[in-house]
Amino acid sequence: MSTILRPTTSPATKLSLGRWQAVVATTAAAVVGNLAIYLIAWIAGGSLEVIDKGAAKPISASGIVGISALPTAIGVGLVVLLSLRWPAMIRVGQVVGAALPLLTIALAAMADTDGITKTALILMHVLMAAAIVAGLELLHRRVVGRANG
Repeated sequence: MSTILRPTTSPATKLSLGRWQAVVATTAAAVVGNLAIYLIAWIAGGSLEVIDKGAAKPISASGIVGISALPTAIGVGLVVLLSLRWPAMIRVGQVVGAALPLLTIALAAMADTDGITKTALILMHVLMAAAIVAGLELLHRRVVGRANG
Protein backbone atom coordinates (compact mmCIF):
# COMPACT_ATOMS: atom_id res chain seq x y z
CA MET A 1 0.00 0.00 0.00
CA SER A 2 1.40 3.40 -0.95
CA THR A 3 0.82 6.68 0.70
CA ILE A 4 0.43 9.86 -1.29
CA LEU A 5 1.85 12.87 0.46
CA ARG A 6 0.10 16.09 -0.30
CA PRO A 7 1.26 19.48 0.83
CA THR A 8 -1.06 21.01 3.35
CA THR A 9 -1.72 24.66 3.75
CA SER A 10 -4.08 26.22 6.16
CA PRO A 11 -4.85 29.83 6.91
CA ALA A 12 -2.81 29.46 10.10
CA THR A 13 0.38 28.59 8.17
CA LYS A 14 0.06 31.34 5.58
CA LEU A 15 1.56 34.73 6.23
CA SER A 16 -1.18 37.25 6.93
CA LEU A 17 -1.57 40.67 8.48
CA GLY A 18 -4.16 42.23 10.72
CA ARG A 19 -5.82 45.47 9.69
CA TRP A 20 -3.50 47.96 11.35
CA GLN A 21 -0.49 45.80 10.49
CA ALA A 22 -1.47 45.92 6.81
CA VAL A 23 -1.48 49.73 6.85
CA VAL A 24 1.89 49.98 8.61
CA ALA A 25 3.62 47.20 6.63
CA THR A 26 2.35 48.39 3.25
CA THR A 27 3.33 51.99 3.96
CA ALA A 28 6.75 50.94 5.25
CA ALA A 29 7.36 48.75 2.19
CA ALA A 30 6.47 51.62 -0.16
CA VAL A 31 8.68 54.11 1.69
CA VAL A 32 11.69 51.83 2.14
CA GLY A 33 11.45 50.50 -1.42
CA ASN A 34 11.18 53.97 -2.93
CA LEU A 35 14.08 55.25 -0.83
CA ALA A 36 16.15 52.31 -2.09
CA ILE A 37 15.31 53.24 -5.69
CA TYR A 38 16.17 56.88 -4.89
CA LEU A 39 19.54 55.83 -3.45
CA ILE A 40 20.33 53.67 -6.48
CA ALA A 41 19.44 56.56 -8.82
CA TRP A 42 21.69 58.87 -6.79
CA ILE A 43 24.58 56.36 -6.92
CA ALA A 44 24.02 55.91 -10.66
CA GLY A 45 24.45 59.65 -11.18
CA GLY A 46 20.87 60.73 -11.74
CA SER A 47 20.23 64.45 -11.36
CA LEU A 48 17.26 63.80 -9.06
CA GLU A 49 15.67 67.03 -10.17
CA VAL A 50 12.84 67.93 -12.48
CA ILE A 51 12.69 71.01 -14.69
CA ASP A 52 9.44 72.88 -14.09
CA LYS A 53 8.80 76.13 -16.00
CA GLY A 54 12.51 76.48 -16.66
CA ALA A 55 13.57 76.07 -13.04
CA ALA A 56 15.25 72.96 -11.65
CA LYS A 57 13.32 71.51 -8.72
CA PRO A 58 15.28 68.95 -6.70
CA ILE A 59 13.64 65.71 -5.62
CA SER A 60 14.55 65.21 -1.96
CA ALA A 61 14.56 62.03 0.08
CA SER A 62 12.06 63.62 2.47
CA GLY A 63 9.82 64.37 -0.51
CA ILE A 64 10.02 60.71 -1.53
CA VAL A 65 9.04 59.67 2.01
CA GLY A 66 6.04 62.00 1.99
CA ILE A 67 4.81 61.17 -1.49
CA SER A 68 5.18 57.45 -0.74
CA ALA A 69 3.78 57.35 2.79
CA LEU A 70 0.78 59.66 2.65
CA PRO A 71 -1.14 58.23 -0.31
CA THR A 72 -0.30 54.65 0.67
CA ALA A 73 -1.34 55.05 4.31
CA ILE A 74 -4.51 56.96 3.42
CA GLY A 75 -5.54 54.56 0.67
CA VAL A 76 -4.82 51.35 2.54
CA GLY A 77 -6.31 52.84 5.70
CA LEU A 78 -9.51 53.63 3.84
CA VAL A 79 -9.67 50.08 2.46
CA VAL A 80 -9.10 48.70 5.96
CA LEU A 81 -11.96 50.77 7.37
CA LEU A 82 -14.31 49.82 4.54
CA SER A 83 -13.37 46.16 4.90
CA LEU A 84 -14.74 46.15 8.44
CA ARG A 85 -18.22 46.34 6.91
CA TRP A 86 -17.56 44.98 3.41
CA PRO A 87 -14.65 42.50 3.24
CA ALA A 88 -14.88 42.48 -0.58
CA MET A 89 -13.50 46.03 -0.53
CA ILE A 90 -10.06 44.53 -0.04
CA ARG A 91 -10.14 43.21 -3.61
CA VAL A 92 -11.49 46.52 -4.88
CA GLY A 93 -8.67 48.25 -3.00
CA GLN A 94 -6.12 46.03 -4.69
CA VAL A 95 -7.40 46.99 -8.13
CA VAL A 96 -7.64 50.71 -7.39
CA GLY A 97 -4.40 50.67 -5.39
CA ALA A 98 -2.55 49.17 -8.34
CA ALA A 99 -4.29 51.26 -11.00
CA LEU A 100 -3.65 54.72 -9.53
CA PRO A 101 0.16 54.55 -9.29
CA LEU A 102 0.38 52.75 -12.63
CA LEU A 103 -1.82 55.31 -14.38
CA THR A 104 0.28 58.16 -13.01
CA ILE A 105 3.41 56.68 -14.57
CA ALA A 106 2.61 58.89 -17.54
CA LEU A 107 3.41 61.94 -15.40
CA ALA A 108 6.80 60.51 -14.49
CA ALA A 109 7.48 59.50 -18.10
CA MET A 110 6.76 63.03 -19.31
CA ALA A 111 8.94 64.68 -16.65
CA ASP A 112 11.65 66.96 -17.99
CA THR A 113 14.67 65.24 -16.48
CA ASP A 114 17.48 62.81 -17.25
CA GLY A 115 16.92 59.14 -18.05
CA ILE A 116 18.13 57.80 -14.70
CA THR A 117 15.81 60.05 -12.72
CA LYS A 118 12.89 59.35 -15.05
CA THR A 119 13.46 55.59 -14.75
CA ALA A 120 13.68 55.85 -10.96
CA LEU A 121 10.40 57.77 -10.80
CA ILE A 122 8.67 55.20 -12.99
CA LEU A 123 10.02 52.32 -10.86
CA MET A 124 8.78 54.06 -7.72
CA HIS A 125 5.25 54.08 -9.13
CA VAL A 126 5.47 50.39 -9.98
CA LEU A 127 6.82 49.55 -6.53
CA MET A 128 3.98 51.41 -4.83
CA ALA A 129 1.42 49.46 -6.86
CA ALA A 130 3.10 46.16 -5.97
CA ALA A 131 3.36 47.06 -2.26
CA ILE A 132 -0.33 47.95 -2.08
CA VAL A 133 -1.46 44.78 -3.82
CA ALA A 134 0.81 42.60 -1.66
CA GLY A 135 -0.13 44.30 1.61
CA LEU A 136 -3.84 44.03 0.91
CA GLU A 137 -3.39 40.39 -0.12
CA LEU A 138 -1.89 39.64 3.29
CA LEU A 139 -4.86 41.37 4.91
CA HIS A 140 -7.25 39.40 2.69
CA ARG A 141 -5.70 36.14 3.89
CA ARG A 142 -6.39 37.11 7.49
CA VAL A 143 -9.97 38.22 6.80
CA VAL A 144 -10.77 35.10 4.73
CA GLY A 145 -9.04 32.89 7.29
CA ARG A 146 -11.28 34.23 10.04
CA ALA A 147 -14.40 33.91 7.91
CA ASN A 148 -13.60 30.27 7.09
CA GLY A 149 -12.96 29.48 10.71
